[in-house]
Amino acid sequence: MKKNLRMVMLFLCMIGINAYAQDRVVTGTVTDKADGIGLPGVSVVVKGTRQGSQTNAAGKFIITAPAGSKVLTITSLGYKSVDVDITDGPIVIALEPDAKNLSEVVVVGALGIERKAGALAYSVAKVSGEDVNAAHPNNLQNGLVGKVSGLNVSTVNNGVNASTRIDIRGIRSLTGNNQPLLVIDGLQTDLSYINSINPNDIADVTILKSASATALYGPEGVNGVFVVTTKKGKPNKAPQIQFGQTAYFEPVAYFPELQTKFGSGSGEDVFGDGAYDPIENQSWGPIYTGLEVGIGRDVNGKPAGTGVAGADYQKIIYSDNSQAKKDFFETGRTLQTDFSLTAGDNNSSYFFSFQNIKTTGTVPKDATYRRSLRLNADKTIGKFKIAGNIQYTNRKDETTSIGVYNLVINSPGSIPLSNYKNYQDPTSWAHHDRYFNDYYENPYEALDRSRTHFKNDKFVGGITMTFKPASWLTLTERPGLTLNNSTDHSTVGSIYYSAITKANAYFASSDKTGSVADGSAYGNKIQNELIANMDKKFGKFRTTLLVGNLIRDTYNKSVDVSGSNLAIPTLYNINSATGIPGANSSFSQTRNYAVYGQFDLNYKGFANIQFTGRNDWDSRLAKENRSFFYPGVNGALILSEMLPSIVDNKILNYAKISGGWSKAGNVNINAYSLDNTFGQSGSFPYGSLAGYTASGSLLNPNIKPEIVESMEVGTELSFFDGRAGFEGSYYIYNNDEQVIDISVSTATGFGSTKVNAAKFWNKGFDLDLKLIPVRTNSITWNLNATYSYNDSKVLSLYQGVDQLGIGNTAYVITGLPAYTHRISDWVRDPEGRVVVNSTTGLPSKAATTIIGDRVNPKHIIGVNTEVNYKAFSFSAVAEYRGGNYIYNDVGSSLTFTGIDRLSAINNRQKFVFPNSSYTLDGGKTYVANTDIAVNNANYAFLQGSTFRTLGTNYYVPADFWKLREVTLAYSVPAKLLAKTKYVKRATFALIGRNLLIIKSKANWWTDPEFSTTTGNPTGTTSISQTPPTRIFGANLNVTF
Repeated sequence: MKKNLRMVMLFLCMIGINAYAQDRVVTGTVTDKADGIGLPGVSVVVKGTRQGSQTNAAGKFIITAPAGSKVLTITSLGYKSVDVDITDGPIVIALEPDAKNLSEVVVVGALGIERKAGALAYSVAKVSGEDVNAAHPNNLQNGLVGKVSGLNVSTVNNGVNASTRIDIRGIRSLTGNNQPLLVIDGLQTDLSYINSINPNDIADVTILKSASATALYGPEGVNGVFVVTTKKGKPNKAPQIQFGQTAYFEPVAYFPELQTKFGSGSGEDVFGDGAYDPIENQSWGPIYTGLEVGIGRDVNGKPAGTGVAGADYQKIIYSDNSQAKKDFFETGRTLQTDFSLTAGDNNSSYFFSFQNIKTTGTVPKDATYRRSLRLNADKTIGKFKIAGNIQYTNRKDETTSIGVYNLVINSPGSIPLSNYKNYQDPTSWAHHDRYFNDYYENPYEALDRSRTHFKNDKFVGGITMTFKPASWLTLTERPGLTLNNSTDHSTVGSIYYSAITKANAYFASSDKTGSVADGSAYGNKIQNELIANMDKKFGKFRTTLLVGNLIRDTYNKSVDVSGSNLAIPTLYNINSATGIPGANSSFSQTRNYAVYGQFDLNYKGFANIQFTGRNDWDSRLAKENRSFFYPGVNGALILSEMLPSIVDNKILNYAKISGGWSKAGNVNINAYSLDNTFGQSGSFPYGSLAGYTASGSLLNPNIKPEIVESMEVGTELSFFDGRAGFEGSYYIYNNDEQVIDISVSTATGFGSTKVNAAKFWNKGFDLDLKLIPVRTNSITWNLNATYSYNDSKVLSLYQGVDQLGIGNTAYVITGLPAYTHRISDWVRDPEGRVVVNSTTGLPSKAATTIIGDRVNPKHIIGVNTEVNYKAFSFSAVAEYRGGNYIYNDVGSSLTFTGIDRLSAINNRQKFVFPNSSYTLDGGKTYVANTDIAVNNANYAFLQGSTFRTLGTNYYVPADFWKLREVTLAYSVPAKLLAKTKYVKRATFALIGRNLLIIKSKANWWTDPEFSTTTGNPTGTTSISQTPPTRIFGANLNVTF
């Protein structure tokens, strides 16, 4: 394969560059004719070529024109395009406003086909590569947060490879995948490849939101599509080199709110106060005294201070030392190096890039390394053009595989954790034979003992061959290949305890033997698309017909082996394991075939109607259900061009309305999910006897695609010569034939089966506002805002079924949004007050859980601002999410150990339970409780009873505002660079990400964006996550 890869890369290089002619440098300024102010971002192109540039914040440009070039074409959104002659001196061009050309903006639509924005009848968002990279993120998704209406990107955890969940306009499937399709340079890939994209390679990203926009992508596009277009070589351009260096620093932003008054202990004395215990990891002990106390066990294995006189044991000051927990975590660091080379001539071009990233995490010794290569090249020969794209990404992770956060955060606040680094010294109190904690191991030892080494290689490659036999016909062939290969090697080191330790310590009652696990996974996707695109004018009408087909084959295989009780403790090899190794192997192969068509009829450029249709054959379905067809229709009307009188004023310049309807199929089953299979039983093999057992679910061969029917209407307006713009769209998805699990009689031998049954709707609207409040010769201020509203309702599930658990606290419940929390609560009276015992003052847990609020956000607001002043620019992005709730299971874990704020209510002194009542007359009358205090406000009530397991104690609003990005950049003036022979552009930027969060006062625990999963049952946090962080950084970028 390596040989083939080298041949492909050599071929792409060969179609690159031939020769360069004598160039000339042209400079000038583009202004607004109305006020004479320089215009930024104006396109300046040498006519007859693809050689282009853009104006800076002051409207100035510099461009290299090939010898013999005579004319420049100047274009800008909202202005009339002009051609100007190239002269010897600086050129000054004044553009006239013309909001009509908003309809001429070109966007990349479905299948990579470029279309004029005015003809689009559905919602799309185009984000430039510059906007994606404004704060220099190391992945694409973080560069989009807060910038696109309808888009929800959630970072569910921190770490060297933080996971993200992405959805567009809510969900379409109750139990299946709800994340969008990723398309890179026309090649369809799954969303897992998004982390392998170098953001600096991106020219622009088009987000297709509606089902009408994604209809031609089939089932994979039903949740929306990210269409990523990477940078290409610039024609007639001498080689240009760009070098960038970025450094980030990532400290922990905040911790859960911890109690700082009580230390080690796990019970109460005779007076009901906390009792000190030197060997406890819990913090239910007495109040801090500031005096010296013993911790852990003495050299004879007895709790400190309880053994024979003179026995040595560890001593500390009994006072709060919570800072030690924060000090355990390090400041994460990232060093990123970027390099790119671009060149081209009249008929060919290429773009090559390399990126190297090294990141160390906040968890000590965690690190990741990512290296990526990209080569894009194209060659035009007459009516034939061939373009190739190759992307290769290599990633290596070195991480701990144990919940270190749990070990650290739950330690008593008085413990000086930094004293326990030298765990390898048997005479140190950090050694496992002498560590203070009787229940959990030293976190510094855990870091080294439990490790995972992960390697991943991703390859995305495609060739696009285009032939234009006639002016009205374009034929495109696009074969492509994606490869994903990964290996992981996990090890757990051995611990051997002394006889004294084994005889006394709970955790160390027996030795911990080592183990090893090795896994490998391989996947590939081979596909080919053939597309014919016909474009013909007939008088005042223009027709476009697109027909195509897709063939895709997907293959995945994984092998896992493991072994424990290593005979040689430091030899992490399966051969070192004693006993029977664990082993698992699986593979799958699926095939999809599709034909599709799209017909557009346009009248005089202002009225457009489009019909779409696609038929899929999917091997995951039974033969009789394998073929499914789905149609669509949409239309757009540019009112400002149809009725010019409505824009015959100085206010409204452009107006468009649109609407559409479509139907799509969504296959919500994996390969081989139609017939029952048997797996090896956990008790077998028994000697030479094999044993297999059926799964607990009865597979259903009659499963069909889920049906997603959508409708959308929208409008686009422009005001004040393009200084203000508004876009709005309303959508509704009717989702039917949802695949769900239902219970069946155990007499069948199974417990559940899958059926097409459930139905729900998902609707909302997206609003975009774009303003240029200030534009003068020296300063420009752009302000954009987005608002997204999304709601859903479950209409039905299955006969006799009104709710379905999908994981964590998330449920699907008839009549309510998908998804909704179900959590435990106290017994309450009709007024919602907590009912307490009239004698003890203690509440009791309700027998059934209650229905909570929605899991997913209902409202998302994004605010983007950019100010350019001479050589300086400032930009910031803020985002709000709200209307949903989160269950903080991390809080329950912290209350268990008595370390969080909630575990120290009223300083653990008796109190009247807030908003409570008690009953009289045998339960017939409820009386407000003002004087009956709980008879215990310490360990027995808060930790030992139902308090810490009650959901509503940790159930809080998930609303937040975040300052997502802040960037301050300086571009070295061209006059200064002119003194050098080689540097054409240089910028320096200071960067900040997630610098500020404003969240609900009731949320004492963690980031409300966090979750235990990137799947559907979000809205729950846990102790296995790491603390939130802030990012500070700097970037230097130089162009030669």
